[in-house]
Amino acid sequence: MPMPEQLQHDVINYAERDLPLNEVNGGLFDFISDAHLAGRLMEEFKSARYLYKILEGLSAKDWLQRAQVRIQVLLYASIYEAVLHHVLFDRLRSDPRVEKLMKFDRLIKISVPQAKQAALDKHLSHDGKKIVPTYEGVGANDETKVRFDAKAKCAAEIGIITETLCAELIEIYEARNAIHLHAEIKKNLQYELALSHRAYRRMLPFRDQVRDFLART
Repeated sequence: MPMPEQLQHDVINYAERDLPLNEVNGGLFDFISDAHLAGRLMEEFKSARYLYKILEGLSAKDWLQRAQVRIQVLLYASIYEAVLHHVLFDRLRSDPRVEKLMKFDRLIKISVPQAKQAALDKHLSHDGKKIVPTYEGVGANDETKVRFDAKAKCAAEIGIITETLCAELIEIYEARNAIHLHAEIKKNLQYELALSHRAYRRMLPFRDQVRDFLART
């Protein structure tokens, strides 16, 4: 059941009261060349800010505060990943360091004729196990399967972001991965409001570093 219209109006006014206009009115991601992506990033950022302000207004504690932190970490981590993915794979795809992200070493089985294989089997074994002839090759990795920490480290190597910011983004993203309850229990990760504050406060330095890099290239 929806809130009364006046209450809805009051809640939105409360959420917007302390939000700087430049945060919620557009140009935060003006350096993103994909207009649709830039719009989605802005929506994610506004969602994070509005939800934080509303839960702050409720003086969220205990389980609700944990939800407040999780929402912030999830949304900000998603923004960081989407920006780095766009810059690396859309803007800098031909850079050898980016190309390397989509390659991995693999062992490729050698096809041996059946007659020769029978002879090899007599000699190729170890500790009772059959040895299969292979050679070292290179496999292609889909860009969507590249780990975030690899993207962040590549971005730092190229000079898109600093090493210090890279380390912090990896930490935030690791917290995002632990949002699954079983992972949280296994890692014994303690969610604190300070973590969501840091995820937010790194956004502008991140934006400035990426934008400045793209302006130089």
